[in-house]
Amino acid sequence: MEFNSVTSFISAAYASVQEFLYAHLVEPMLYQFNLMPWAEDVFDGMDWFLLGCIQIFLIVIVLRNWEKLAPAEVQENVGKSSKADIFYTLFHRLGIFHGIFFIVLSGFFFQMDALLHDFRFSRLNVESWYPPLTAIPLISFCIYLVLLDFVEYLYHRASHLFNWWWQLHALHHSQTVMTAWSDDRNHIVDDILHAAVFSLFALLFGVSPGQFILLVVLSQLIQSWQHSNIKVHLGLFQYLLVSPLFHRMHHAVGYGHEAKGKPGVLGGCNFGVLFPWWDMLLKTAIFSKEVHPTGVRDLSFSHQIFVQQWQSLKHAVRVLFPNYK
Repeated sequence: MEFNSVTSFISAAYASVQEFLYAHLVEPMLYQFNLMPWAEDVFDGMDWFLLGCIQIFLIVIVLRNWEKLAPAEVQENVGKSSKADIFYTLFHRLGIFHGIFFIVLSGFFFQMDALLHDFRFSRLNVESWYPPLTAIPLISFCIYLVLLDFVEYLYHRASHLFNWWWQLHALHHSQTVMTAWSDDRNHIVDDILHAAVFSLFALLFGVSPGQFILLVVLSQLIQSWQHSNIKVHLGLFQYLLVSPLFHRMHHAVGYGHEAKGKPGVLGGCNFGVLFPWWDMLLKTAIFSKEVHPTGVRDLSFSHQIFVQQWQSLKHAVRVLFPNYK
């Protein structure tokens, strides 16, 4: 009963903040710029912003201080190396990316939904599997989390398999000073492709909009922890959840992006996003207590965001079109 009271209080407080900001800030702006037809979508989109603010708060207060207390490695020039990463994190977590993505691809997903309906496609809808159990929101949420994590594993592994795709994804791996800000350091093309695939499978699985937001936010927060410069050993729990050390091995020079014993040949290890089970099952897991340097052999990027994006795109285009200068 006490737990329910706490969750009810938090939920009510969150709703009050959302309604206050909408009524006193957002709605007047929509009215001023004649955007009231977007009012409902913007109100729903505020969840991305508010939950993003909570994530930023936790990164700054919890994860960054944790990095100071138990660092995996001593880091220099953190500020200079992390400026771009901080921007990427703000761009993704405060709803800017998701807002643009919604505007650009909402029509596509509406048509896809209509097409699935016309073909009488039966979604998984785990709530109907065994209603006395799977209809419980927490249970269905956990099942969807596992299903989508397997999709994430396959997507992540594919980004290391195809050379043009790797050239985009390499931007994420290029950080030699990993921190809690490093998770969203990605090329925008890879981000859009990932969001489209993740959203499509969520649609196919039958994930509700409310659960979808929570799935994304929880996954993002855990991944910020995984990218943190933290040396923490989970014991047996390392087999249940991807830890910072497990994921650091994925970013390690010569391990996370190269085939074992074949430097320069695409491969890697520890592709799991939330759970290490898929790596264990498909023999791509390496559990190690050692702390390895991170980055990509013979590859460096500018600290400037737009230059990074251009360099990464140029590398990918050169793979697809070898004659491109």
